Amino acid sequence: MAAVYRISVSLLPLLESSQVFYLYTAFLELAQAGEIELSWDARNPVEDFTIVAEMERISDGRRLRVCFDIHDRSYLFSTKELVASDVYFKRDHYPPDVEKLEPEARRKVTPFGPIFGPGNRGGALSLLAGWMRYAAGRPKRAKESLKHLSDYLRLPVTRDFERAPDQDLPPKVLLQTRLWTETEVTGAPFAPEINEERVGVVRALRKELGDRFIGGALPTPFARENFPDVVCHWDTRRSAYLKTIQTCRVGIYTKGLHHATAWKLGEYAAASMCIVASGFRFTFVEPFTEPRNYLAYETPEQCVAHCVRLLENDDVARAMSRANYEYYVNHIRPAKQMRRWIAQAFERR
Repeated sequence: MAAVYRISVSLLPLLESSQVFYLYTAFLELAQAGEIELSWDARNPVEDFTIVAEMERISDGRRLRVCFDIHDRSYLFSTKELVASDVYFKRDHYPPDVEKLEPEARRKVTPFGPIFGPGNRGGALSLLAGWMRYAAGRPKRAKESLKHLSDYLRLPVTRDFERAPDQDLPPKVLLQTRLWTETEVTGAPFAPEINEERVGVVRALRKELGDRFIGGALPTPFARENFPDVVCHWDTRRSAYLKTIQTCRVGIYTKGLHHATAWKLGEYAAASMCIVASGFRFTFVEPFTEPRNYLAYETPEQCVAHCVRLLENDDVARAMSRANYEYYVNHIRPAKQMRRWIAQAFERR
């Protein structure tokens, strides 16, 4: 296949957000498919929580600067990139916050959509070449930045998350979550509110579902001290977690920090899981709707009732499983989503 675009992507090996890994993977998968010519720009300063791609359509030489804003907070934008970029994809897109922008900036902003955290080991040489250019200008930060890229290259790849529908759906419910201290969370919803929901749901599911429920809170020092009854007592590493996902029919989605759309959504959909959720605040490119894609709860008791329905009604569960995998393939799988973003950027401008 002849490449359609030349794309130079800002490489940020020190960015303290693993959200960037999804973007690396999406670009690398398109490059490996021959659809784009990919290079990494390690020279231009880029604001935290933004990834910038300089794109050229090879057929006519048309160029665009595209910004991907991966921030959890819907009300924070890069002032610089709202001016410099032609298109501004916002991960957590909340219309009331977008409406506060000036008209010219507002016209550039478009929803980002759900993501998750696959790596791409086949991109090692490409990324290392970009890192060498980055490190050459920042020798004091070379070691730390190399560790971040090394972490990325050890991640599970896209296919490791995927389970096609129409397989046996084990009658299990999964929620592996984290509890937060007040110093770790800034802005609403605050840590006590987040923890209260998660602890309440775990306790209710354990009580009512027994061994049909798998999950609990990650065994952090805070969780062990304050909520020992909900702590997981098994392997919670990512490799083990991915194996557990493959053995569960239902995944529980709880409210995230700053209402951000959590990785769990993408992970659950990739594994064709049914979803019981406390709702979603942000705009998706394609609506993720109830009851086709999830069942919404407001109380732990509602959460349990929805889970029982999905565990005991195979037809309802299979329909949701197929719908969620279809949504994943069309709107979350990295290469597919990046292909759409690129086409959308050139259509908008």
